[in-house]
Amino acid sequence: MALTTFKAALIWWKSNLYAGLPPILRGLFQTHLPRLAFSLGEQQLAVHWLKDGKQQVVGNFRLDKHFNFQTISKKYTRRPHHLELMLSDKQALLLQHTFPEAVLDNLKQVVSYQIDRLTPFQTDAVYFNAQVAQHDKARKELKADIYLAPTVVVDKLVQQLASLGIPTIQRISAKQGAITLSKVQDIALDKQLGWSKWPLYIFGVALIASLLFPLLYKQRRLEQIDAALATVKSASAQQLDVRDKLMAADEALRFLQERRKAAPLMLEVVERLSAVLPSDTWLERMEVNGTTVQIRGESSAALSLIDTLEASPSFAKVSFKSPVTRNAANGKDKFHIEAQVEPVITP
Repeated sequence: MALTTFKAALIWWKSNLYAGLPPILRGLFQTHLPRLAFSLGEQQLAVHWLKDGKQQVVGNFRLDKHFNFQTISKKYTRRPHHLELMLSDKQALLLQHTFPEAVLDNLKQVVSYQIDRLTPFQTDAVYFNAQVAQHDKARKELKADIYLAPTVVVDKLVQQLASLGIPTIQRISAKQGAITLSKVQDIALDKQLGWSKWPLYIFGVALIASLLFPLLYKQRRLEQIDAALATVKSASAQQLDVRDKLMAADEALRFLQERRKAAPLMLEVVERLSAVLPSDTWLERMEVNGTTVQIRGESSAALSLIDTLEASPSFAKVSFKSPVTRNAANGKDKFHIEAQVEPVITP
């Protein structure tokens, strides 16, 4: 347990002290090994040589019986280098997410804690990396680009390369080799860099001297990360609650609108009838069943009511439900009419 803690402290101080060095001195401590990168397509393999930030196209090769990796790599085997699987945009996903400014120095670690929440993948089923895309100092927020590649996809491509005679792949990358992807358990490792030996003696002395104070500083950083995560979780929970309420309200509104179209309100039907019926017509009874309305009453010219209602855009399929009879007391026609209520057309 003590040995594990000591190794973890060494790795932590190595990476943080290196990050604190001026750029002009970093080259003394670490050297970038060149990489032979492979990009797999359909029945085709693109090979690139990457060194000192420059990319050279080795060639595009068809994956047929004439393919021979030894012939391709012959000129590069004399120099130390890494073998790299370079994922295309179709093989690696890019997501964006906003974080509080407090996670700026620990963005990759924070993302690793939330892989299963921010993405559809489980923590151990994906290669990933994260980098700052935009830093809004006014709002104390930063937008991060999160690159993802499912493990099953990467393993399948690595196996395909192995079947072509290509040795063990040491690096997974995206965005034309600019972004290194790794699993959560490997984020503390940097397989791209090789250490120069002579400065390590000086570096080792600095490590031993600084091991007296790492625990308090590390605890402080962990507390800051925990606070940032708590803020992110709280904000996410509030946003999800608001989203659920908005979705419920929108669903209720759509239900009411569809209900109104399917079954118009009694008051609405009365208003439509009042607008089209002549003044000498009296209603004694009205029934609304779904979109069908039946009206009974008396009128001076009941036979003309059919044409009157048909001419209105509010009603259709107007017909008498029973024969028209005359009221001997007042000389008016008694009628019983059925019609279809047309839905309200909203702009």
